[in-house]
Amino acid sequence: MEQVANKPLQGKRVAMLMTDGVEQIEYTSPRSFLEEQGATVVLLSPKAAGDEVQGFNHMQPADRFKVEMNVRDAKPADFDGLVLPGGVANPDQLRLSKEAIDFIRDFDAEDKMVAAICHGPWTLIDAGIATGKHLTSWPSLKRDLLNAGAEWSDEEVVLDARLVTSRKPDDLPAFNDMLLKELLVAPGTDPGPTS
Repeated sequence: MEQVANKPLQGKRVAMLMTDGVEQIEYTSPRSFLEEQGATVVLLSPKAAGDEVQGFNHMQPADRFKVEMNVRDAKPADFDGLVLPGGVANPDQLRLSKEAIDFIRDFDAEDKMVAAICHGPWTLIDAGIATGKHLTSWPSLKRDLLNAGAEWSDEEVVLDARLVTSRKPDDLPAFNDMLLKELLVAPGTDPGPTS
């Protein structure tokens, strides 16, 4: 599909996988950015389509977001990228969802972009894709990621192969820019140097 000059992601589909307890800005900022670039974004969750996910601003309940597809009905082949927002409770619950972890693992196996911010990288451990990778995250995940065999560094955005990670909401501009760059890389091609 031909790219429109000011919509470089026209024709791209991005899954955002989350559940209750998601850090709201880590969902709304990438989603708005990707849609402005022409991508179609779909909110996946272990919840049923039509149910709502409770967003949070740190510890305070914020907006609710309608689930667009249950993760068990989603296929990695139908998407070009996967974004895993943070918040403490959100990835903690996703780790207990076999369907969510299988989707993340299967997505990574297709050599497509997987991006996780803040506490989002927790799910990468359960999906078995943190080992041997250079990652960043919210500081409290450092020990968990190191114990899983990852290399961890305190940087606003880290790229290792097709895996993008960031630390916190302040990193969203760099995170969003890296999403754009990685979504323009075809699966199976070398995206260039890491971090």
